[in-house]
Amino acid sequence: MATGILGIALSGLNAAQAGIRTTQHNISNINTAGFRRQQVDYAAQSPEFGGTAYYGTGVGVSTVRSLYSQFQDSQVLLNQGQLSRNETYATQASQIDKLVGDANSGLTSAMDAFFSATQTVATDPTSDAARQLMLSSGRNLASRINTLDTAFKNIRDDSNHEIEATLQRINTYASQIAAMSGNIARAEASNGQPANDLRDQRDQLVAEVNKLINVTPVEQGDGAFNLFVGSGQPLVVGTSVSTLTADKTQSFFVPVLNMASGSTQTLDSSKITGGSLGGLLAVREDVLLPAIKGLDKLAFELATQFNAQHTAGFDIAGATGINFFTDLATTLAAPPSNAADAFAMNPKMTSDLIAASASPLDSPGDNRNALLLAGLQTKPNTVNGSDTFSSFYAQLVASTASYASEADIGVAAYETLTRQSTAAQQAISGVNLDEEAANLIRFQQAYQASAKAMQVASGLFDELIAILR
Repeated sequence: MATGILGIALSGLNAAQAGIRTTQHNISNINTAGFRRQQVDYAAQSPEFGGTAYYGTGVGVSTVRSLYSQFQDSQVLLNQGQLSRNETYATQASQIDKLVGDANSGLTSAMDAFFSATQTVATDPTSDAARQLMLSSGRNLASRINTLDTAFKNIRDDSNHEIEATLQRINTYASQIAAMSGNIARAEASNGQPANDLRDQRDQLVAEVNKLINVTPVEQGDGAFNLFVGSGQPLVVGTSVSTLTADKTQSFFVPVLNMASGSTQTLDSSKITGGSLGGLLAVREDVLLPAIKGLDKLAFELATQFNAQHTAGFDIAGATGINFFTDLATTLAAPPSNAADAFAMNPKMTSDLIAASASPLDSPGDNRNALLLAGLQTKPNTVNGSDTFSSFYAQLVASTASYASEADIGVAAYETLTRQSTAAQQAISGVNLDEEAANLIRFQQAYQASAKAMQVASGLFDELIAILR
């Protein structure tokens, strides 16, 4: 009987020590990213029949488990992935918005100044100063278009480099996740107990890669861990890893998944809906590419139509007008491709060659063609059969501003959602120092009580030995 009491007390000591050790582990990892607080699960040991009844034999440790909610974890992944997407999207959309809308980099003021100078020539077609101002304003407009085009292309190149770097980071995380999955499988196979800390580390890696690209983690019944991207393409299957590379054959890099089987698959950008990669792909489709195409369209139509009207007039000497801008209709195919790259003033253009007159006989005092040139600014069907040059560009500015504003709203919304879902997750998985301090006191008291029970059992055992002697 004394031996039974001693064994029960020893089991209590071991159980209390397990609780103290787990509590200390929780406290030590309060600042460890991805750590989930752990809890000891206890179970009464099998009782023994003592002749008249079953008597307890003490307590045992069933397992040490992490406390978490799969639902809350998935909510954090979803919201964090969308936050990263919107942050990346907002950064680039805002950059493009500032370029097209700013008075010093956008085209609105430059177009207004050019057509105003053209109107000044119409007011006084014999004035060389007015003609020089028109030339200067034309060169400034051409320079502004080229500068804006170069800025767009620089953003495109930077985006391509960022996409390539992001794909490399995803590959690194994927390899680490696969290696960690192998370590978990081996650890758990050796003793049948969950490798809590290794699982936390793997899930933290998943959280990090999810900030780069939206992923779907799936753990099978046999414990195998898989990670999918896009519309279900495998990134990690157990310890097997697919890699992401960039197809650089196009002006905009395209992500390609190189699967472990040897096959490759181009990822549909519309399926990459989260993470910074999703933001990079979305903003170039929604904002950057339309901005580049819109600028090319505007440059092509402006050069083509202004040249057509200019060559219909006559210069100061009564000669037929020449192209005012470079002839994009001849040098480029329609619809325009890289029109802004070729947009420039005709290098032959001088103030005397401005075709302000509608008749060779009335030069240089006739202003009728200059009025038609100035009227192109408000002509309603100059672009797309309905827009003026100014309204077409204004729509581009408004569209860009709208996307940038939506992204800012998305950032604010997902910051709130991420904060709320993280708080809900931490309410379950996070370490609470007050709670852990209470646990320490509870386990300390249990340990002291078990130690006292051992002391009593030891005394009874000594008295029993003395009697037998």
